[in-house]
Amino acid sequence: MIRAWITAARIAVLGLFWVLAAAQQKRDPAAWGGNHAGQPIPEFVHGDECLFCHRNDIGPGWQKNAHGVTIRKREDAPELIQAVEKQPALAGVAAQIEYVLGSRQRLRFLKKRGYGKFALFSGQLVLGRQNRVEMESQEWDQDRFADRCAGCHATAVDASTKAFAAYGLDCYTCHGAVPLEHSTDTSKVWLSRKRRTAGRAITSICAQCHLRGGQSRSTGLPYPNNFVAGDNLFQDFQVDFSRAEDPSLNPGDRHVLRNVRDVAVRGVETLSCLNCHQVHANSSARHRRVLRAPICFDCHAAEGPFQKPRAHVVASPTCEY
Repeated sequence: MIRAWITAARIAVLGLFWVLAAAQQKRDPAAWGGNHAGQPIPEFVHGDECLFCHRNDIGPGWQKNAHGVTIRKREDAPELIQAVEKQPALAGVAAQIEYVLGSRQRLRFLKKRGYGKFALFSGQLVLGRQNRVEMESQEWDQDRFADRCAGCHATAVDASTKAFAAYGLDCYTCHGAVPLEHSTDTSKVWLSRKRRTAGRAITSICAQCHLRGGQSRSTGLPYPNNFVAGDNLFQDFQVDFSRAEDPSLNPGDRHVLRNVRDVAVRGVETLSCLNCHQVHANSSARHRRVLRAPICFDCHAAEGPFQKPRAHVVASPTCEY
């Protein structure tokens, strides 16, 4: 009885939070901080250097982390290459694949085309009980990765050349240009335990990739122009926040858009991505324990078993899935 009362009270408090959030006066999301749009890529510590000290806590799990495996070399993904080789439609391209992009629902295939550039194969492998191939043509597109994918699947992209400094997501992507003094003061590192209270800055860091459907004002690309952790994403990246209430938007993208809107536009900074998602732990256990609130119903049923999400498809014209 006491536990039920406490749960009901917590639900009521959270419900009140969302009511108050909806009633907040709109703010200009670009009105704080600064940005690095159009500036040179700053010098940053490479992930291999980070792992010298973090080899025991971060190192063991990073190669299984969704952020860590967004792009993998062919030899690092033998099970995915085996899946490719079993598809007759991909027989002519299998030997040319140097890197794979993705690993959960879909695979795209890459090969080098100069410094910081990839060519992207037009076809893709849809993973499931019975893998299937979706094919536009048997061609390697020289520009599509740079024009659509690089900003969220590579590190330190120079918007003027669209070339990246490293494939995949390096520590710099989320933690920024970390000063060497961070070893004695971890508050100098974004998203560290001592620097995760600034909701709008944290939201900018996560939204740089997870907020799909936006566009850089300065480049017109569907990813930010030289975003560095700590920047205000929305000084360069423009998003139509009214789509947060668009029922035609898929639930996954709408969930992200609603949360970002509440922080950036409504000024409610008490609930950021890190409240529910543990990146290094590769866990969303906190998310599964979340209490019922309007934003939860994007994916969960208001009535019936709450722990079982409603079936839905997350699709984006930019990402082509």
